[in-house]
Amino acid sequence: MANDTKVQAVQTNMKKKSPTINSHQESTALTTVFVVWSFFMLCRPQDYLPFLGYLRPGLTLALAALFIWFFSTKSREKKIPSDNQLKLYRYLVLVMALSIPFSYYRSASLKELIQYGTVVLFVFLFYRIMNSAEKIRRLLFVYCVGVTAYGLSILTQGSVAEGRISFGNVFDPNDIAYYMISFIAFNVFFISRDNSGLVRLISMASILLGLLIIIKTGSRGGFIALMSVLAFFLFNRSAVFNPSFLRKVLLVLSAIIALHFIDLDYGRFRTILDYKNDYNATGEEGRIAIWKNGLKMMATHPLTGVGFNRFPEGLGRDREARGLESTKWQTAHNSLVQIGAETGIFGFMLFLVLSMNAYRIFSVTAREAGDTGLAKLGKLAQAGFIGHFIAAMFLSQAYSVYWVFYIVLSATLNRLRSEEDETVPFDSSSVVAIPVSSKTRGREVYSM
Repeated sequence: MANDTKVQAVQTNMKKKSPTINSHQESTALTTVFVVWSFFMLCRPQDYLPFLGYLRPGLTLALAALFIWFFSTKSREKKIPSDNQLKLYRYLVLVMALSIPFSYYRSASLKELIQYGTVVLFVFLFYRIMNSAEKIRRLLFVYCVGVTAYGLSILTQGSVAEGRISFGNVFDPNDIAYYMISFIAFNVFFISRDNSGLVRLISMASILLGLLIIIKTGSRGGFIALMSVLAFFLFNRSAVFNPSFLRKVLLVLSAIIALHFIDLDYGRFRTILDYKNDYNATGEEGRIAIWKNGLKMMATHPLTGVGFNRFPEGLGRDREARGLESTKWQTAHNSLVQIGAETGIFGFMLFLVLSMNAYRIFSVTAREAGDTGLAKLGKLAQAGFIGHFIAAMFLSQAYSVYWVFYIVLSATLNRLRSEEDETVPFDSSSVVAIPVSSKTRGREVYSM
């Protein structure tokens, strides 16, 4: 009888360690609204269905999600998450805010930071709601379908100028490549035989569509990112993703044959190996010169930067001060340079550490997660983030919701893996009572 009491005490202590975020405590309504809202944020159907823009779905659904969360979640779950990644992200948002009083254009920086608030809300709700690998897998499939629909719209409604495809007013060709590369790897999750035929067909179409569009954009950064992701899949072996050598060869040959019959301009990609004669390496308006100016901004404004989202104005002022004929405002074309110049050295370091941590978490999850689905999520997120981060090194996407998506995904996978470690099945037969001496009376002592 005494032993039974002791076993119950141990089991009670183990239950106390169980995760505080329980999937059954989140309402179906909140999950549904969040999925729809995040679909509009990340997949942007309003770009190819203009009438949706009049409904302002981003703001409307954000307020709805916030309202439902506030009134449907227990007060103890309204506490700020303590995950290390989210702590660093909060510090980064604080650094962004602290740059505003020193901004070249304070009112514009303040307005844009307020608009950025929806991205912060996305991080918070994603971490709260996506509390299982299965939920994340379903959400990722929704995103992959959304990206596929966007890709079809690009091909059918986009325009081609100077051999580069573009679409709408939100993304330029380089941004389109960045957008497509951010999600292309996750489609691999849904082409395995344990998915339905329709799901597999959509995912394979999405991969081929992504490859085609990235190349048709003529984005050299996007092309380098794409090659990096493909190299990762071809040469990286793991228990969760290990296709045979023959399948890899067939995949590569299929892609080469498919691209051979498509009218594409590869001229821009050839300049990657001949960069010394490219304007990006030689001209004042090229990326090398812009990056150097950005580093100079960070050196002259090390603590506060030139202000949230004010890099173009800082560059224009610098050119004007040097008496150049062209005082053109341009973006940083590099996310690290952008955030360093706009928020100072602290913003630069936080962005870099968050990115490095995300990659490390994805890698550890892929290696150590006991659940196959969770491990596969880690492996595909690792591949996707490689492409995403490389593409971001050629674009001004430091505040992009797509980068933030990978940061909160890393925090969520890290939490799920930790919960997995804490909920090892309990075997009461392994508990052996040790006689209690007079010196240890009043304390329970066990040998497991």
